[in-house]
Amino acid sequence: MSNVVANLMLHSDPNDVPGLQSRLLTLCEEAGLDNLGAFQLTSAIVEAVNNCIEHAYGGEPGHRISLRWLAGPEEIVVEIRDNGRAMPTEATRGRATADVDAVCGRGWHIIRQWTDTAVYERDQNSNLLTLTRRR
Repeated sequence: MSNVVANLMLHSDPNDVPGLQSRLLTLCEEAGLDNLGAFQLTSAIVEAVNNCIEHAYGGEPGHRISLRWLAGPEEIVVEIRDNGRAMPTEATRGRATADVDAVCGRGWHIIRQWTDTAVYERDQNSNLLTLTRRR
């Protein structure tokens, strides 16, 4: 299979998320992921986008969030970028928790459980999260 690249853009508006989720499921199907793999990867991406909306942009609508999807023969790589505030250090440094009463980190726990790698970096006033899922 050759590399498949898709560039997606949405705004920091929760109403944009269902359309994104639908497009991601189509990309997962085109990439040959089974139902469980598609559910897990799509859920991780949607959780990351919700983190952008809630934490990076403070729930303020209208800000850009971009996604770059690369489906290669061995793995799928998704880059999620926003220009909001930096993500909380305790979540991005691997101290995410599954504790339902925790204030921060539940979403990062899901992201890390359902992807093979999740790497966050602050890059020139923007947040970049790179998720990788092996086939």
